[in-house]
Amino acid sequence: MKQKTITFTPSLFFQYATCPHWIWHDKFTDPKDKGEVPELTQKLLEQGVLHEEEFISKYNVSEVTGQGEAVYQATLALMKKGEKYIYQGAIRMKKDNISYHGRPDLLVKKPGNSKFGNYYYTPIDIKNSQDIKPTHIYQLTLYAKILESIQNYLPTDAGIINSEQEKIELEITETNIAETLQKADEIISIMEGKKPPLKLVSKCKASPWFNQCVEESEKKKDISLIYKLDSRSLTMLRENGINTIHDLARADITKIPKIPFLSEKSLLRANIQAQSLVENKVKWLDNPQIPSAPLKIYFDIEGDPLLQVEYLFGFWVSGDKEKKYAKIGNVRTYADTDNYYLYFLAPKPEDEELMWNELHKWIKLLPKDKYLVYHFADYERTKTNHLSEMYGSSSNVDKFLDSLIDLYKVVQKSVVFPLYFYSIKDIAKSPFLNYKWRHPKAGGAQSIFWYEKWLETQDTKVLNDIISYNEDDVIATEYLHNWLLEHKQKM
Repeated sequence: MKQKTITFTPSLFFQYATCPHWIWHDKFTDPKDKGEVPELTQKLLEQGVLHEEEFISKYNVSEVTGQGEAVYQATLALMKKGEKYIYQGAIRMKKDNISYHGRPDLLVKKPGNSKFGNYYYTPIDIKNSQDIKPTHIYQLTLYAKILESIQNYLPTDAGIINSEQEKIELEITETNIAETLQKADEIISIMEGKKPPLKLVSKCKASPWFNQCVEESEKKKDISLIYKLDSRSLTMLRENGINTIHDLARADITKIPKIPFLSEKSLLRANIQAQSLVENKVKWLDNPQIPSAPLKIYFDIEGDPLLQVEYLFGFWVSGDKEKKYAKIGNVRTYADTDNYYLYFLAPKPEDEELMWNELHKWIKLLPKDKYLVYHFADYERTKTNHLSEMYGSSSNVDKFLDSLIDLYKVVQKSVVFPLYFYSIKDIAKSPFLNYKWRHPKAGGAQSIFWYEKWLETQDTKVLNDIISYNEDDVIATEYLHNWLLEHKQKM
């Protein structure tokens, strides 16, 4: 029986890196069960096209348009003709029952030797990112291999044009080729019917099939539901007969052989996490240890990793009834509480330094040794420190950084929730805290999408959504703090 041809495109590398089940469900699951691609992902694709068009407008390129067989023949004709820049050329090669297809953003003519004469073509992709990512490497390496089959010469000098319109070189090495072909084989095996093992990680949320993955894991009570269990250790646990959260909950962990990428401490926590999920109960590990101060400040930053800019610093201030520290920045006050929301905004990416300078002035107002700043996870500390290095620091900023209290670390040391993820939103929205964000789409990725939309449209409603989302984040941080303190008093 003749094998069915499988079409392999470079976009599969991105899907595989996001969630291998994306590829599986696209091929084998009813399309009506497919969710929407997140708005940020859609926006990034649009931006990539705009960035590409802006760069290409500066060059005299030979563009290949259309679809179907004609685009491959048109590209080959341009290569034979020796055009300097071929934009959106279509290339392909077939090996066994696999047909590899690609459309590099640019095929660039270089001096050398190929079947076309004293020149060859190398692939260049235009990316709306600062650096070359692993998926870019796989994509460019695949293009290079396809080009080798077409021109009888392997181009090793590929690269990307980044978001700053700078070229970043990539040397196509034997290691690149081996890793790319291995990754391609893993993807092809999925397309041929080998279903990937279940796993749930944060990246999966970017897949339109995320809800399907969660439902399947829940239906099977699979150990992939365990929070922060290294996916590489899942296989070994399964080989030791631990397939479900029930298996792990009742396991004598002292009798489980050493599992790679899983320390004794992590295994113990996974065991307790499994019990928490089975019983749907919070499990306490220790009394929460949280320092206190007269002035409590709850802190959250909004940033855009693609533009490499922090665009909003938000604070929920508790313990300043007289509003002594509300003299700098934008302030929202409320009739039913003495607390207030204070924020610093960079309406444009180039305003980041101005925002930092205003923040710096505000930090100088804070009372020495009489305040603490609570946040969730390490982003706030990392980015504040980074901006201080870029735009200038002081003893006041150092004091501010020393005052940071990471409530995520407190949670990790003291409590286990029956949850699959531990973001501030996952915890605060859970039935155990039941905090509600105002906007139904609230989330870090959504905030980035809103900021990109604000830059494009200058729609003040969108800007207000960003600010209100950040305000909800810092209030939720206080909400979590108070919840932990309440339970501390009961223990």
